Amino acid sequence: MKKNKFIKKKTVTFRKWDNTNYAVFNSLKRVVRIGTLSAAYLLFANPDDATAQEADTTVSRNYDLEAIDVTSDELPESYSNISRVVVTINQKEIEQAAVASVDELIEYASNIDIRQRGTNGMQSDISIRGGSFDQTLILLNGMNVTDPQTGHHNLNLPIDLSSIKRIEILKGPGAWKFGPGAFSGAINIVTSASEQSYIRAKAEYGQHNLNKELISAGFIIKNTGHLISAQRSASDGYIDNTDFKNRSFFYHGTRVGKTSKLNIQAGATDRAFGANNFYTAAYPNQYEEIQTYFTAASLKIKTGKLLINPRTYYRRNNDRFLLFRDNPPAYSNFHTTNVWGGNLLFNYLHGTSATTTIGLDTRNEQIFSNNLGEEASDLIYSPVNDTILLDKYHGRTNFSAFAGHKQYFNKLMINAGINFTYNTDLEKEIFIYPGIDVAYDVNRNFALFASVNKTMRMPTFTDLYYTSPNNEGNPTLLPEEALGYDLGTRFKNDFLKASVTGFFTQGKNMIDWVRETTEDKWRTINYTELNTLGIEVNAKINFTTLIENQNVLNSAKIAYTFIDQQQIESQLISNYSLNYLKHRFDFSLNHNIWKNIIANWHVAYQDRNGQYEKFEDKKSKGMTDYDPFWTVDLKVGWQKNGWNISAEAKNLFDVSHYDFGNIPQPGRWLKLGLAKKIEFK
Repeated sequence: MKKNKFIKKKTVTFRKWDNTNYAVFNSLKRVVRIGTLSAAYLLFANPDDATAQEADTTVSRNYDLEAIDVTSDELPESYSNISRVVVTINQKEIEQAAVASVDELIEYASNIDIRQRGTNGMQSDISIRGGSFDQTLILLNGMNVTDPQTGHHNLNLPIDLSSIKRIEILKGPGAWKFGPGAFSGAINIVTSASEQSYIRAKAEYGQHNLNKELISAGFIIKNTGHLISAQRSASDGYIDNTDFKNRSFFYHGTRVGKTSKLNIQAGATDRAFGANNFYTAAYPNQYEEIQTYFTAASLKIKTGKLLINPRTYYRRNNDRFLLFRDNPPAYSNFHTTNVWGGNLLFNYLHGTSATTTIGLDTRNEQIFSNNLGEEASDLIYSPVNDTILLDKYHGRTNFSAFAGHKQYFNKLMINAGINFTYNTDLEKEIFIYPGIDVAYDVNRNFALFASVNKTMRMPTFTDLYYTSPNNEGNPTLLPEEALGYDLGTRFKNDFLKASVTGFFTQGKNMIDWVRETTEDKWRTINYTELNTLGIEVNAKINFTTLIENQNVLNSAKIAYTFIDQQQIESQLISNYSLNYLKHRFDFSLNHNIWKNIIANWHVAYQDRNGQYEKFEDKKSKGMTDYDPFWTVDLKVGWQKNGWNISAEAKNLFDVSHYDFGNIPQPGRWLKLGLAKKIEFK
């Protein structure tokens, strides 16, 4: 596809930076000189990027580069503005990883706690820096797809791995830019319309009668690009009542004009799965069906030094839950959530040293349910079962206005902003969330950064209203609030990228499901205070530049996170908040075996804080600690002439382990895949 660049001078191509999505030229959005390349790269680029090429630091001539490029797939402005570490998982890393779903990929590549209930992406909870699964904001191409019913559904996404261009992960509070929800972090999943015409088919088969088929196509029509993908997957399950079926469809289209770029997305996913012990081990034969629909449109318009970006989206989620799979009428929940949202961003470029951002955002959330909400005035029937009356309802609207300014002072960058939020559930309050990020380039290889950000999260509809034989919600819950501090350093040279980040978060009114004894119901309350202290260490070694004249070792990654949480003195049993990963260690190694055959190893260690109530034969055996464990994954792949053959072993040494109490994770799982891509000129 032809790209329109807003420059008057002839485009200059630099070795190893041409057409690179993570290039500093795109992320800065301003005129830079190549002499400042190293400093700018340290401020914005990701030290964990497993495959990004090294910058050519031998260039000595100065060239003026483009100021704003609305036609390229640059890093979203919301991410490129931030001086903290943004973990980027790119397309090549996605292809090499021994994973089957988005949640597994995030865990694999970013040292994040992903607690899986169902395999192959059926249901997983994301925890960043010890936060709960409700505290991570999920974005799809910059638009909020977080589920207001429960964070359990945040990754009900209508996309497959082959459609993803990259994933960007911001750790720590980010409310001034993203609004409520970016409490412990934000994850942006980026797709893009095709820039070439192709068709690709893939089939994957494995143990437990696993089968997965995928077909995708990209094509160009004049100044428009299109991506279409469809996939289905199924398995009998690795233990009783862990079977699943999943289907999804996704479309992304782009139209490029001289001064504008239009993006349109639409997708749907339909999944059904056995939910063995998902929400209570007292009734292990649970079952769930989920349907998710998403559509969105965004426009980028460049006029002079101003970039205007209006966006709108709609998301619907239908959830059917059975406590007894073999006896549906005994107890069932039916929920339908509708979310409409839109925002308008203005980015103004002040010469070469500053950018001002102003934005407005609105989001309306509704739930129709037979369990969650208050008595409904207008009754409707469930979209998935027209015999079930949804007689409960709750709706709320969130309004946010925010402004920020990014300023460069030679080696120093300051990025500060403030968010004003009003929610109709809290009629008498306007929440104010300021934040500031600072980065200082000590030299061409070494940089320091620090940040202070305030954040908030509204209770989910499940927090407020859920009732069951074992649970009781609380309609009087207050929003969670926190103040987060980051302090860190980055280092980069020709063969090493590394970062160390210390963080401290002071949380108040923290929401959790608790009980006093194992005989009580779980109920939601606001903790008065919960403080989180931790450190993150990341490093990536590029062996191709470290060791010359060798073609065996490609790269290695090491990541370690330590977390310690302290709450108010309490004898209450916590179901979520205090069951965090105290220690997590990851090591990845990518190396060549022979010719076009490449191996990718991943070793992980997890040591989880907290306890769970252990059940045997549906009977409680009391509280027990989580055991630490090691796992090893391996993927071997061969590529040539559009063909791709892969062999994968998850949990290679068949280690018994738990992410959630009473839900054993799969043992060794062997898979084989075959794919073919045909490109058209």
